[in-house]
Amino acid sequence: MSEQGAFFQSDQVDQRPMRHALLWRLTGYLSPYWVSLILLLVLMAVGALLEVLPSELTLRLINRFMDQGSLKGAAPLIAGFFGVLVAGFLVSFARYFMLARVGQRAMQDLRVELFAHLMGRSTHFFHRNPVGRLMTRVTSDVQNLNEMFASGFVAIVGDALSLLAIVVWMFWTHAGMALVALGILPVLLIATEVFRRRAGEAFRETQRRYAVINAFLQEQISGIGLVQINSQEASSDKHFRGLNQDYLDAFLRTIFAYAVFFPVVEFITSATLAALIFYAGFKLQAGAITWGLLLAFIQQSGRFFRPIRELAERYNVMQTALASSERIFRLLDNREEIPEAPDAKPATFTGEIRFEDVTFAYEAGGRQVVRGLSGVIPKGRRVAVVGHTGAGKSTLINLLMRFYDVAEGRITVDGVDVRALKLRSLRSLFGLVLQDVFVFSGTLRDNIVLDRPLDETRLAAVLDQSQLKDLVGRLPQGLDTQVGERGQKLSAGERQLLAFARMLYLEPAVLLLDEATANIDSETESKIQTVIERVSHRLTTFTIAHRLSTIRDADEIWVMDQGVLVERGTHDGLIAQDGVYAKLVRLQFADSEAA
Repeated sequence: MSEQGAFFQSDQVDQRPMRHALLWRLTGYLSPYWVSLILLLVLMAVGALLEVLPSELTLRLINRFMDQGSLKGAAPLIAGFFGVLVAGFLVSFARYFMLARVGQRAMQDLRVELFAHLMGRSTHFFHRNPVGRLMTRVTSDVQNLNEMFASGFVAIVGDALSLLAIVVWMFWTHAGMALVALGILPVLLIATEVFRRRAGEAFRETQRRYAVINAFLQEQISGIGLVQINSQEASSDKHFRGLNQDYLDAFLRTIFAYAVFFPVVEFITSATLAALIFYAGFKLQAGAITWGLLLAFIQQSGRFFRPIRELAERYNVMQTALASSERIFRLLDNREEIPEAPDAKPATFTGEIRFEDVTFAYEAGGRQVVRGLSGVIPKGRRVAVVGHTGAGKSTLINLLMRFYDVAEGRITVDGVDVRALKLRSLRSLFGLVLQDVFVFSGTLRDNIVLDRPLDETRLAAVLDQSQLKDLVGRLPQGLDTQVGERGQKLSAGERQLLAFARMLYLEPAVLLLDEATANIDSETESKIQTVIERVSHRLTTFTIAHRLSTIRDADEIWVMDQGVLVERGTHDGLIAQDGVYAKLVRLQFADSEAA
């Protein structure tokens, strides 16, 4: 299997889940609605009683007709018969409405819990899990659970009560006929168990394949530009056809299980009716039973097998939901998060940020991208980091904001280890501007303010400081202009200015720039440099630089090579050393001259 194929297959489950454990855990989402559940059980008990009353009334009506030759005086029985039908309709309506209502509320709670859980996962978690798969968990998998709650889980309890009521009525009315009607039940139970075993694995595989398709689609559509540039349409189409075929094969296995099971149930139903009629023929000749009893038993036998047939339909829902619940609970049980100490303190920055012999690798036992790094970022100073690609520069920002935790050493803010600070408080100190700016769908104002309290005075000042005021003036709707999905209506430079405006509105204590001017035109770079100059006198600035011309005026430059801090000093001082930094400057200068 290819590397990409292996990646998308990582959702596979090697062991069968504990079905009872899954069901028990799912009931926890119903517990807040216990009052509604009790009312549901009452409605189901009433519904079970109403299942047997029509047969009892049918028996009495037919016996009266056979005895008297007419239905004279049977008006109360006829009225009762129709009254039972109306009551059954009302009870069914109330039951299904309440089922759907409770199911929807439970799934609303689960969606909220899933989303909050995802928001708390570590960066490493999202690097290992495709967005499409995670979206499947919150959307399709939760919807499958809703189907189970609405028409499967609690409804099975109602069917069980109905079956119990029917069995009790049969034995109360005529034990011999009841034994004949239920005599073939062991065969049905065996067939159901075989169906359950065969269909269960097929359902689990179907759900897994569905998640694989979603993950592949999300990645391919998100990267459609790269696919088309590299003429990979045919290759992507071939891969998708393979994934789709795998899904079809898994689904066909579930269809085969149903194709066998339903005819078996129909055969058992017909065999039961035939046995009843055969047995009743002898009893009728002997005068041991009445025609009313026979017809009532035939009617009730049909009702007995109806929940069993519906159970097979609900088994589809149940198995799909169990496969979905297994994946949902695996996600909820994931503990890949940045832990916060129980006694964590609020973060303040009045002195310095210090790296103390920091070592870090993204994978345990993997390559160390930062090794034994020590350095100080005093408040109000401008520190820049340079080095070849892969030198570990951007990793320092990830460690500062605790997207990852150091393996060895520590990072302190005003002498306090960042692991001892409240996570949100720590991150609020920093204003991060990346090379690749993410823009949300919505208006320009929404993307600057980001659901923080709106302060028009501060917003106006931010637009001026970030050099975004001219852009807003050119837009027909100003700050209310829709920027499109991922900001597609803005140029790369405009998105970068937007990122600076967003950062300035936050009013951070430390400005973090990660290759913020790497992929923009010279005019926008000049504007950004103006922005940086304006705010650097009051903000501590930590810059990951690609264009060395942007950091000439830094108070201190750190030079990294293979994860190690090999040089530090001012631009002029490092040039005079004629070391790694000087070589980088000469290489970039030579590239510029060649260009």
